[in-house]
Amino acid sequence: MSNLLKLVQIGKRELALDDDMYRDMLQQTVGQRSSKNLSQWQLSKVLDHMKALGFKPKPKPAAKTQVRLPECKKILAIWITMRKQGFIKNASDAALDAFVKRMTSQINGGQGIEKLNWLKSEDAYHVLEALKRWHYRVMKEAILAAGGRIPSNDDCTGPAGYGKLAEYYQDFIRK
Repeated sequence: MSNLLKLVQIGKRELALDDDMYRDMLQQTVGQRSSKNLSQWQLSKVLDHMKALGFKPKPKPAAKTQVRLPECKKILAIWITMRKQGFIKNASDAALDAFVKRMTSQINGGQGIEKLNWLKSEDAYHVLEALKRWHYRVMKEAILAAGGRIPSNDDCTGPAGYGKLAEYYQDFIRK
């Protein structure tokens, strides 16, 4: 079923047209009593007539951020995780895009990239690393504030890296 035909059917329902009224309207508008074999042009004409009768098609809801690069998917995952952990108060797409612009303006000499999905791989990598550093810092502060200790890396030569600290933090907050 074409999108226009779907809209015509929705219009029929929202205008509360019974079957006879609907078929009469079709006959008057395009000279046919069924919408089954109408062309796209005819469906468009029927839809315009329905709009004149008061039908207001609702726009599709805006799609959530669609990301294409693996780095961008990781950025989005960490952003959502930080929101769930309470480190980010405004986790909207606009707030994420503002973060992306701020981080890319630092590496591109003041000219930031406006949207997460506009990033190229190299810029996405820099934004991802900046977000990981931020997340690391706030997890570390939360652990220390709760009286915990920061785990060491696998070689016991320094503090744990991002991945290990993130796992530790998850276990730490469950206790």
